[in-house]
Amino acid sequence: MNKISFALNLLGALGVFLYGLKVMSEGLQKLAGTKLREVLAKATSNRFSATLSGFLVTCAVQSSSATTVMVVGFCSAGLMTLSQSLGVIFGANIGTTTTAWIVSLLGFKVHMERIAVPLIGMGFFSQFIKRWRMPHRIGEVFVGFGLLFLGLALLSETIPNVKDAPEMLTMISRFSPETLFGFGYAILAGTIMTVAVQSSSAAMAITLTAAANGLIDFPTCAALAIGQNIGTTTTALLAAIGAPLTARRAALGHFLFNVIGVIPVMLVFSQILAGVDWVMPGDPYSTGQQAHLAVTTHLSLFHTMFNVFNTILFLPFIKQFENLIVKLMPGSAKGPQEHDLVYLSTPFSATPELSIIAAQKEVDRLAGICLKMVGKIRRALDIRGKERTDLLDELREDEKTTDILEHKITTYLAELTHGHLSSPANRQVISMLSMVNDLERIGDHGEKVSILLKREAEGSYDFTKDAWKELHQMVDEAEGVLKGMKKQILHPDKDPLPKALEREEALNDLRSRLRQNHLDRLAHGKCSAIAGVVFSDLLTSFEKMGDHAFNVVEACVGVK
Repeated sequence: MNKISFALNLLGALGVFLYGLKVMSEGLQKLAGTKLREVLAKATSNRFSATLSGFLVTCAVQSSSATTVMVVGFCSAGLMTLSQSLGVIFGANIGTTTTAWIVSLLGFKVHMERIAVPLIGMGFFSQFIKRWRMPHRIGEVFVGFGLLFLGLALLSETIPNVKDAPEMLTMISRFSPETLFGFGYAILAGTIMTVAVQSSSAAMAITLTAAANGLIDFPTCAALAIGQNIGTTTTALLAAIGAPLTARRAALGHFLFNVIGVIPVMLVFSQILAGVDWVMPGDPYSTGQQAHLAVTTHLSLFHTMFNVFNTILFLPFIKQFENLIVKLMPGSAKGPQEHDLVYLSTPFSATPELSIIAAQKEVDRLAGICLKMVGKIRRALDIRGKERTDLLDELREDEKTTDILEHKITTYLAELTHGHLSSPANRQVISMLSMVNDLERIGDHGEKVSILLKREAEGSYDFTKDAWKELHQMVDEAEGVLKGMKKQILHPDKDPLPKALEREEALNDLRSRLRQNHLDRLAHGKCSAIAGVVFSDLLTSFEKMGDHAFNVVEACVGVK
């Protein structure tokens, strides 16, 4: 086979393998979407739970790159500290070794290609079962598994032909880690291989396939795997370009962890290989097909031991490691502008299910701006002169911020609905779209209140002392409603609607009483007609804020 034909066949086989891995990952995310978010939430507890979270999430999504890109995004968003992100990255490095185990245990010892096509067929047609969600999601996983092993079978058919290319065999012989130069050459080759295909799983699949066909011995495979560990860090490094300082530090931490971890392994490389051979049955150094297959399981164990060894080495010194990263990348983190997306500043296309965490935080931030606007209105009632005018001007700027954020969040969520989300996650996104719309309307009413109060400050009309007291009551009641609303966005109560409805009705009742008081004052000539109209408009704006706040609570529990 000529070089062009070999390259095209190799690319095609890799494409099928990677696409299968992608489909399988998305299916697994849908199966465990809610659980993934719960697991990730526990990453904030301590370094050990962070490592466990990274391991479990990576096992679920079958991609350490996806996990580390997600970590970079969460650091950008302020959802994770640098220390927490490092723990997740350590766990992700261990979790990514499960792909090698799947391939080595099933891909070569079982004729998976014989059931790959039936798996794809079963999985494809089960996705047409709309009545139950579970068969649909399992079907997607089946399709992914089938394509993954079909790609592996294609790799096995393609790679043996390398024996017909003497120059390739000559190049492979240079990878032997018996010398320091050969060891470094193998690590560099593994790094370049992973960077080229942008997937450590694909690079590992190529290595395992070559080993199963007797092209690469066990020590060389192990050295290549070390390089692949370094190569996989490029994805996070690219994702961190232009990201906030903490995110860039997390990406640097991932790179340093994998690079520094090579040094102690190089010192005891032969001892680790001997330990793997002692634990794992089979002789990877003999000749014959069984020996070649033994190399694949030995390599999988080495890959796991390498990452576990490094994690054990780094985990007790995570604080010192964090300090090293800060020294290498000094500076203070600059906060984003208020109208910028904070929690959605980095795309989460690789893990759409987990992006919901960041989206909820962004919606909560928008709700916080609305609540802050009501607090400013309350303060504006107590001050006069330029200070009051400036505060009312701030309110108009806040309303512009809510408009911009509403547009940005809506655009992001709309794009998310076009991705591969589970049904519960899709419903959450739709609910958040409703919340964002109502929160923007609260901002609009806040601006309307600021305009009316500014005209009063400019002398266009005046309120009575009783009217000012009643406005204070209305603002306090509206602020209470919005506080209750905001609490439900991230941590909704089991049944928040009765209490929310009670608050909203209390606000409506207060508006009705105050409006009647206003009509009585108007009838007795205690206030002007124009002041009366403005007062009524103010009451209506606060009441409308309560209506929209109740809509948000309904959306939180999935009613809207």
